[in-house]
Amino acid sequence: MELDQFAGGTPPFITLDACDGDLAEAVLTAIEAHTNGNTEEWTKLVKKNNALQSRLMQQGIDQPENRENISWDDSTLLFTSCLELSNDGKPLVFADPILREKVGRFPWGDGSLISYMHEFIRPNSQRKQQDSGNGYETIVKLLEVLSQRCGPTHVGHDRYQNGTAGMDIKGFLNSQQVKELRLALSGRSWSVTADEVIDGGMRDVSRNMIAILRAAERRDVGVFLRTHS
Repeated sequence: MELDQFAGGTPPFITLDACDGDLAEAVLTAIEAHTNGNTEEWTKLVKKNNALQSRLMQQGIDQPENRENISWDDSTLLFTSCLELSNDGKPLVFADPILREKVGRFPWGDGSLISYMHEFIRPNSQRKQQDSGNGYETIVKLLEVLSQRCGPTHVGHDRYQNGTAGMDIKGFLNSQQVKELRLALSGRSWSVTADEVIDGGMRDVSRNMIAILRAAERRDVGVFLRTHS
C-alpha cells in the first residue's frame, strides 16, 4: 500500500476512509502508551493480533512488535494499521465517488461539513420530551469523536495531523458508532439554528452524511476522518 496515493492533487477537503475502528482505538492507545514510556502495550497488541502483525510485515517492517523498529510517524502507523483493504489489497471503497465528493467539499468556513453541523445544529425543542434516546446528544458526541479523537483536545498533541505525505487524521468511528450516528441523524431529535447561513444547508449536509454512513454500515466498517490542506 503506497501512501502517495493519499496525497497531492486536488482531493476533497475532508475524506472518510473505511477503517477498523475498534483496532484504531487499540492502536491509538498503544502508540500513546509507548510515547509515554510504556513499550509493552504496543508489543502485546501486535503479538495478539496476527492480521496486524502480517500487514506490518508485508509493508517491510521486521519485528513489528517493537515500535522502535517502525520508522513511520504516529499518523502513518495508525492509518496503515487500520485502513480497511479490499481483497486485492487496495483501500476499500465503500461509497459512490460522487457522494464522497459531496461530503468532501462544502462551501462554508473551513470546507468541512462536520464543522457546519457543529455550528448550526441544535436540539429539537418540540421533540425533547419524546426523545428518550437522546439522539441530539449522540450526534454531538459522535461528531466530536469523528472530528477530534486524534487531536489535541483528546490526546494532548497534534502529531496525528502532521504525518507523511500530509497525512492528517482528525478522528474515527467504529462500525457500531457509524450505525449510532446514522440512526441519530435520521431521527427528529435535532433541528437547525435560526441563523443558519446556507438555506437548506443542514438538510443537504445531513442527507449526504446519512448516505455515506449507511454505505459504511452496509460494509460493516468504521470510518477515518482525514483532512487535506
